[in-house]
Amino acid sequence: MEATDCHDVHGWTTLQRFSLAAVLAATFFFHLAMQREGHEWGGDFAQYLGHARNLATLHDYADTGYIYNPDAAVIGPRAYPPLFPMFLAPIYAGFGMDLDVFRLAILLVFLATLGISAVLFARKLSPWSAIGIAAILGFSPVFWEFNHMLDSEHLFLFWWMLTMLVYQIYRGDHAKPCEHWGPAIAVGVLTYLVIGTRTVGIVLPPALLLTEVLVFRRLTRFAMVSLLTAIACYALQKVLLPMGGSGYLDQLSQITAQSLASNLYHDGISFLYIWRNGHARGIAAVSGVIFSLVAVVGYLRETLPRPQLMGVATLLYMILIVVWPGANGIRMVLPMLPAFLFWIFFAIEWLIPRTHWQRIAVAALVIYTLACDARHYKYEDYHAFPGPESVAAKEMFNHVKLTVDPHEACLFFKPRVMAFYARRRTIGFPIELSPESLRRTLDLGDVRVVVTTNQDRESVTPLLEKEGFAIDWHNDEFQLWRKKPTN
Repeated sequence: MEATDCHDVHGWTTLQRFSLAAVLAATFFFHLAMQREGHEWGGDFAQYLGHARNLATLHDYADTGYIYNPDAAVIGPRAYPPLFPMFLAPIYAGFGMDLDVFRLAILLVFLATLGISAVLFARKLSPWSAIGIAAILGFSPVFWEFNHMLDSEHLFLFWWMLTMLVYQIYRGDHAKPCEHWGPAIAVGVLTYLVIGTRTVGIVLPPALLLTEVLVFRRLTRFAMVSLLTAIACYALQKVLLPMGGSGYLDQLSQITAQSLASNLYHDGISFLYIWRNGHARGIAAVSGVIFSLVAVVGYLRETLPRPQLMGVATLLYMILIVVWPGANGIRMVLPMLPAFLFWIFFAIEWLIPRTHWQRIAVAALVIYTLACDARHYKYEDYHAFPGPESVAAKEMFNHVKLTVDPHEACLFFKPRVMAFYARRRTIGFPIELSPESLRRTLDLGDVRVVVTTNQDRESVTPLLEKEGFAIDWHNDEFQLWRKKPTN
């Protein structure tokens, strides 16, 4: 049987099914045992939790206390799409700010994503290749690190892969595509769920439309029903949760040749992170480049002459994150890693006849990747994250909560974190800090309180003193400045 033939997990042996279950169970206990305490400073997670708290307490969804600053548009939008906060809200309502419970929920979503991916890839790959991909993803330091973070990529990837699976089941057979309304509506609902989780999911509707037109040479009823369903779901969301502009469009003015080159470079090398091994960067880079070229071969072989939805959607996704300012690094590439591995294994099964040599090649790739992982974990830092859960940060948040009036606004380098933990209106420092940009920020937020860290104190002290601020309180890591009264 060729790798391009359509088969699925129903044809697996008992051993193969048990092996997949064992990989998922081992992944669960591995991540559970390897959890680090605390959370990094980030910022996105705090805004998601702010939205979730508002949903749990029936408060205005967008009123998180974060003051959007056009001079720092890349910090974050005014409000995020609601589906990930809706996922977090019941957990927050039941357990409060318990990071362990949130991470357990994230881990369960991750396991479901691995299962969905294996079922999807089993339609084009041998069972052991599909299981191998699940093992590589499950034990990858990339996902281990990211599964500590409460960000929407987890739920986004789940909906993304589920959309690909449902579409492949009903439209993957180009000779006998399903024309029923039910699957078309299901794909439309899933398309909305992708967009409602992360705005970057906006690439999915044009990808669906383009795939249908290229494959069937016409605008199909399936595509129209799916797109109209997605639009109807999005319109319902806007009625139930009316929000102002997110602020994403403000970032378009920051597109430059330098930003495009930076995004392309950082997004490109992020695929190599799968083979990070602690210290031997040269080996990781060489193997990553080789496997990336193999992935390109697999992509072209699987996508041409008639494209697949996953291939078209991945291409549009990659174009968008390269164009969008600040959208670079492993976090942006994360949703593409399952497909990236799929195309590597697809190329191996196409290039090597279906013999014991193919199984040896698949096993060698899995073993080599897991060996890189093991070496990486050997040098990993397992201490608590130096973030907002630290003693000094909690002391600072508590002081702000006790001494800053709820009607006053703060200026802080992580405004969304301050807004969530201290429950005070907060604006972020301008990205290009200057006397003019700082003045605009202070005026925009009507700022009377500024909190600095030991790292940024030296650069901002002259500017704050010039604006009439003086230190009113400090601890080992933070300083709180107040506007001096004018005579």
